Amino acid sequence: MVQMNPVDAEARGIVTGDLVVIKTARGQVPMRAFVTDRIMAGFVYAPVGGGGPQGPDAWQQANVNQLTDDRQYDPISGFPVYKTLLCQIKKKKRVRRGAAAADPTLGCGG
Repeated sequence: MVQMNPVDAEARGIVTGDLVVIKTARGQVPMRAFVTDRIMAGFVYAPVGGGGPQGPDAWQQANVNQLTDDRQYDPISGFPVYKTLLCQIKKKKRVRRGAAAADPTLGCGG
């Protein structure tokens, strides 16, 4: 889950439990939103985890490390910057699974 402030969530029409997409210059990952006033407005917290080969699809797709910039790193240790980065969060649009079939019994002629 990605934690976000109620002010930011309301501006995006997001409530706790919504599927959202976190986007950076490197890509995007889906996560569930958790709206809380424990996060300062303008910031989000996406804990490390997800992306492993085991577990449900949602877990495998939620690798927040895919969003980090591996070209920025500490010059002494070589450790990449995994702690902070610019991002945008949007409510994930519902994916249609195909065209709805016309049902004449419901008055739908097609």
